Amino acid sequence: MTTMTCIPAHPFLPTGPGRALAGLRTALPRLPVRDALIAAWLVLAASAVVYADEHLRDWIPDVLAIPDDAEVVTDRAIGSTVRMFSIATAADVDALFAEWEESLSANGYPVTQGADDLLDQSIEFSGPGIANAKIIIAPTSEDERSVIEFDATLD
Repeated sequence: MTTMTCIPAHPFLPTGPGRALAGLRTALPRLPVRDALIAAWLVLAASAVVYADEHLRDWIPDVLAIPDDAEVVTDRAIGSTVRMFSIATAADVDALFAEWEESLSANGYPVTQGADDLLDQSIEFSGPGIANAKIIIAPTSEDERSVIEFDATLD
C-alpha cells in the first residue's frame, strides 16, 4: 500500500484547519476584504441613523412650520404608537403657538383645549394618523431658548 500526501494546488487552500486559518491571516491583509467590511459597516450605521431620523418624526403634521434654529433635544418612539419629540428654539413661542393652532385647525387637525390648557401654553389636537397629541412649552433653558415638547399617540 502506498501513502499519498495531498499538496494543495493553491496556497490559500491548505489541507488542515490550522493551516487554513494561517493562510487566511496571511491573505486578509493583502485583500481589500477588511476595508470592504469596514466600509459596509459604516454605510449600514449611517443608513440606520438617516432612516431613524426620517421616520421617527414623520408623524408630525407637515402644516407645522418648525423654526429654522430648532435643535432636536429628544426624539423617541415607544412601541408602535407613542411618540415623544422636543426641540429648543429662540423663536417667539407665543406667535409660534398661535400660528400652529390656526394652521392645524385649518388643515383637518381638530384642536381641543382643556381647562388646564388655559393656564399653560399648549395645543392638543388629533387628525389623520394621530389619535391624540399635545404640544407644550417646557420651562425655559439656561440659554434663554424655549423647549417645545410634542407627545402623541398614533392610530
